Amino acid sequence: MRSLLATLILAATTSSPQFTMPSKLETLLANGKWDATPKSFRIIALSHLADGCVGQSRARPGTQVEARKCVEDVLKQALALGKVKDGLFLSHLNLIYGAADQLGACIDERAHEALTQELVKRSMADPTFHASSYEGVALRWPADQTVTLASIARFDAAHGTTLLTAPLAGWEKVMSKHLDPKTKLPESEVTGRGPGAKHPRGCAQSYITRYLSEADPKLAATWWTAYRANFLVRMGPIVGFREWPVGVERKGDVDSGPIIMGIGTAASAFALAAAKAQGDVLLAGQLEANETALLSTGIGGEMAHLALAEAIAFQGTWQPVGAGK
Repeated sequence: MRSLLATLILAATTSSPQFTMPSKLETLLANGKWDATPKSFRIIALSHLADGCVGQSRARPGTQVEARKCVEDVLKQALALGKVKDGLFLSHLNLIYGAADQLGACIDERAHEALTQELVKRSMADPTFHASSYEGVALRWPADQTVTLASIARFDAAHGTTLLTAPLAGWEKVMSKHLDPKTKLPESEVTGRGPGAKHPRGCAQSYITRYLSEADPKLAATWWTAYRANFLVRMGPIVGFREWPVGVERKGDVDSGPIIMGIGTAASAFALAAAKAQGDVLLAGQLEANETALLSTGIGGEMAHLALAEAIAFQGTWQPVGAGK
């Protein structure tokens, strides 16, 4: 993180814009060799990297050519992961196609349309309007479905279609029946069979805010206000989001990362992009400074230095402010 900030400061002092990327992510795109980032999370790392490239091109006019190449390289690495049929994989792959659309012509319109149609079909075929995240797994996570919806929204925006309308309406009707009565935030898993299913959780809500900002900005803003009111924690210089609601204490898992005094590392990391999407610039700055402080003290362990974590931080750095408004 500190090397990234130093690069950004150096670039800001030059007369012409420079496209920058953390060295670990540059190396990944160059040789396709992964670190210990779990296989199921690699497509997530790649979609965040693609979105970071798009965000940087918007912030630095004149870097679009480099940003487009970055996204094209990301897509190549994503396709090299194999023909995975899991809905979560396909949704993040669709996000990458949508990222390319924001920097020029569609890379492969036929493939992009087929993928989008498949995600719409899966969403509409499910009683809960959730495309299954993983084949053979019956659990349904709203956070994952917001990725699906955002990817469809990107296709609509680039290709002049209205494929999002039906799956979004169906999903929102289902979600209106799966809100925590106290916080009015979505339950973390709608079948009720997942661990902590009936509770909202921070990593999910930060994720939801960012992606739902592309599909339904108004609802994203409503939930962000409730999330901020119920999960935001300030302890001296530390600012972050709880992983679980006040009064609920559970151990960290692969989704939450370490939980320190109730604050979730994943919830707080994903909240940077969420805050920027909502135009919450002051909080975004505090979260970014807080993330740097946590990394310098070793909180998060090895996971904090994997390609996944670097891609999330890179995307958060370049998330356009107010994109969800």
